[in-house]
Amino acid sequence: MLQSIKKILLVGLMVSCARPLPPVSEEPEEKGTWVEVLFRAGGEATKDSVSGSGAENAIGRWAVFAFDRENGWFRYASSQSGSDIPLKLLVGHYYRCFAIVNYPENGTGAFLPATVRTAEDLTEKVAYLGDNGEGSLLMFGEAGLLPTDTELRTKTINVTRLVSRIDVTRVAVDFSAKPQLAAKTFTLRHIYITNAYRTTCYGEDYTYMQLSHARASWYNSGGWHRGEAAEAGMDALLGKRDINAVITADAPYTVLSSFYAFPNATPASADTHQLDVWEKRCTRIVLEATLDDETFYYQVHVPEMARNHIYSARDIVILGRGSRDPEIIDMPDDDALLITVTWQDGWDQEDDVEI
Repeated sequence: MLQSIKKILLVGLMVSCARPLPPVSEEPEEKGTWVEVLFRAGGEATKDSVSGSGAENAIGRWAVFAFDRENGWFRYASSQSGSDIPLKLLVGHYYRCFAIVNYPENGTGAFLPATVRTAEDLTEKVAYLGDNGEGSLLMFGEAGLLPTDTELRTKTINVTRLVSRIDVTRVAVDFSAKPQLAAKTFTLRHIYITNAYRTTCYGEDYTYMQLSHARASWYNSGGWHRGEAAEAGMDALLGKRDINAVITADAPYTVLSSFYAFPNATPASADTHQLDVWEKRCTRIVLEATLDDETFYYQVHVPEMARNHIYSARDIVILGRGSRDPEIIDMPDDDALLITVTWQDGWDQEDDVEI
């Protein structure tokens, strides 16, 4: 079980009582006592299983925003390296504080702190799956803060990853009921994710109403077998190629495979299983394999996903012949796809979802 990323941004209040600190230049003069609040990023690193390096809770570039509820003004500051961020705030004013972590400065999902004017500029900001990477998973959090000049306090902003993680920990075969298959060589070629949302937003989960359900809004809607060109970084996030592992009843495949995708609340029951009809679909794990020289696909529907959770397919057992297409179950009734899966979720025990 990985260590939780929750509660890793510690806010230490450093009080300066000798003299009031001035407001930023664009703000009107405000009477009161100003204190410097030090926002500190911390947390123990956990291994990033995509490449074996990096950290799933690493903090690099990040920014903090504090919106004053009394007068509508806000202050912000950023760091390129995860270092501490100080902000000068008024004693006795309630602030709505936000932290945005590992945001990209370039590309489609670029985020520029200087362009923010309202809290909605943060909560409704669109994030792109390709902006996540090893050691730089996008995170977002919010907390309230009431500075005081009479005591030292610590405050926590709970930040969470925008992605879900999907693990495959074991793939086994059991063809004891199908001796004609047991005589064939079963080779696991690739594992990848299909029907993954391209976008989410920082302040909401998959309920974000502006998300498009058009096919162009998804990654791998047709699967790798259709020759989709992977965008930069997508292979590492959504797939594991060229495994080429021979699996027998006595020799399962037990190398951990981990993938990252944005939340998707679409249940398996909503799938169309028709390539000529597009609707939003359940995110799936696809195992591409060969039985001797024939290629088959095995679909595993991922449970309705929430951000910042691990969904672990701990024991996938293949019992029969697969499909000819990762999006369509097209076998005859007497040779229907048979597969069993044991699920376990993780990352944060407080956030566990019953699957």
